[in-house]
Amino acid sequence: MELRRTFEEVPDLKLVYVLPDNQWNEKSTLFVESNRMRNRILFAVDPGSTAVDLLGLRRENPEPIEEGVPHPATFLIDRDGIVRFADVREDFHIWIDSGFVREALAAIP
Repeated sequence: MELRRTFEEVPDLKLVYVLPDNQWNEKSTLFVESNRMRNRILFAVDPGSTAVDLLGLRRENPEPIEEGVPHPATFLIDRDGIVRFADVREDFHIWIDSGFVREALAAIP
């Protein structure tokens, strides 16, 4: 619900959700479809995890179940393509607090 509220407050905000190609499945879009945010969220599949590697997000020595799964990361990029905020996590169970993202969004000119 925090995401929906943020979308309402920032009407030109777009979210790009990048998934390694080995994680793409029907379940991947269920969240977006169920919250009617299809026009605000773009799913991009990263063949061969090219973007994951360019961003340094590949896990070193992953468990077999984690193979191809990148570190969870959030980037806020402005209209000019400048990264204004970045958060990379080791543990995918711990999500960034939405308050930090909202503050970072408010600070983007």
